[in-house]
Amino acid sequence: MIDTVITPPLARAARGLLNWQQSDLAKKAGLSLTAVKNFEGGRKRPHTKTTQALQNAFEAQGVEFPLSGGVRQVEDISTVYRFSGTDFIQKMNQDIFAAVRHPHEEILTASISEDLWPEQAKRHYLDWRDRMQVNTKSLIPEGYEGLNLPRKCYRTVPREMLGKITYCIYADRIGFILWKKRQVVVLRNAPVVQTFRNQFLYLWRNGRQVDG
Repeated sequence: MIDTVITPPLARAARGLLNWQQSDLAKKAGLSLTAVKNFEGGRKRPHTKTTQALQNAFEAQGVEFPLSGGVRQVEDISTVYRFSGTDFIQKMNQDIFAAVRHPHEEILTASISEDLWPEQAKRHYLDWRDRMQVNTKSLIPEGYEGLNLPRKCYRTVPREMLGKITYCIYADRIGFILWKKRQVVVLRNAPVVQTFRNQFLYLWRNGRQVDG
C-alpha cells in the first residue's frame, strides 16, 4: 500500500501549482466532484482509496509531497548526494526502495560488470524487486555472461557504448556507481535524468537480446 501524506490544504496548494479546478482534479483522480469538494473542505473523513487516488493524480503530473511537509514540483528539484563506505551499495539500495513506491515501476541499469555487486546487497535487491514486481532493464557489454536477472531483462551493446561507469536510473534520479572509490553519486534533476533515460532507451532498442 502506498503511504499517503496529502491533506486538504496540500491538495489546494497542489491544484494551484497545476492551475487545476476541482473538476480537473476529480477527472484526473477518477473521483466525483463531490468527493473532491468533501475532501478539500474537510467535511468528513475520506476513505484511504480516495486519498491515494488524489495523491496519485498529482504525482502523475510531477507534483511531490515530501515527508518534511509542503508541496513541490519534481522539475524544481535539483539535488546531489553521495553514498560512501563499505556499505555504499546497500545505501543506494535503500534509496531505491524509498524512491520507487509503486509496483511495476521501471529501473534502468547500465552495468560494466555485474560481478562487482556485493552478494548480500544483490540478494536484498533481487528479493525486493520480486516483491515489487519492478520492470528492470539492464544494458551489459557484448560477450558478458554473469547474469543475475532473467535474460529478457538484458540487452547487449558494444562495450565502448557503456563507458566505464555503472549507472542506475530510478524514479526521478540517477545514481553513478564509482566502484574504485566505493561511492555512489546520486543526481536528482528531472531534465538531466530524462536525458539519460532517453539515451538508455535508444541503446535498449538497438541492443541485442541475450540468447538462451
